[in-house]
Amino acid sequence: MLAGALIALGLAVAGSGCKAKTDLGQPCILVRKDPSDTDPSDGIRSIDILEDEVTPGKDFVSFGSTECDDLVCVRDASDPPGEKGTPAQGFCTRPCVQASETSCLTGDDQVDRETPFTCRSLLLDEDTLASIKQADPQTYQRYFGDTQSPYFCARPRQAPTNP
Repeated sequence: MLAGALIALGLAVAGSGCKAKTDLGQPCILVRKDPSDTDPSDGIRSIDILEDEVTPGKDFVSFGSTECDDLVCVRDASDPPGEKGTPAQGFCTRPCVQASETSCLTGDDQVDRETPFTCRSLLLDEDTLASIKQADPQTYQRYFGDTQSPYFCARPRQAPTNP
């Protein structure tokens, strides 16, 4: 019995240094609610957002991407536009805690070192989100779903370059 407990303790200690790999940064397709989905009982059908519908140079957050664990796909302002008429691509993200040094780690040391993600506001500020939710809960639900915070993992904002 003591040997079994020591083995379990050894496995726990050995495993404690392992980081779980997440889908943060993995490719995904931006989606939106299918306007032809009129069934109020589910309301979960979505369609791809096309490249033509995404403004270049702006952050774009898409809720409902089934390719992502947290169902959130982001197009960074720094991402180059894709080919017109094709589904707009982004990367999987997740809500995070502002100023946390660990909430945007991917679990892949190389990615975390070379192309780290940071926690930053990709939506309106917290006060504006709260005001919209209080003033019009249905509109809030339609555009923001269950999101309570504007903070998501993304690449750091890049300073504009001067030619």
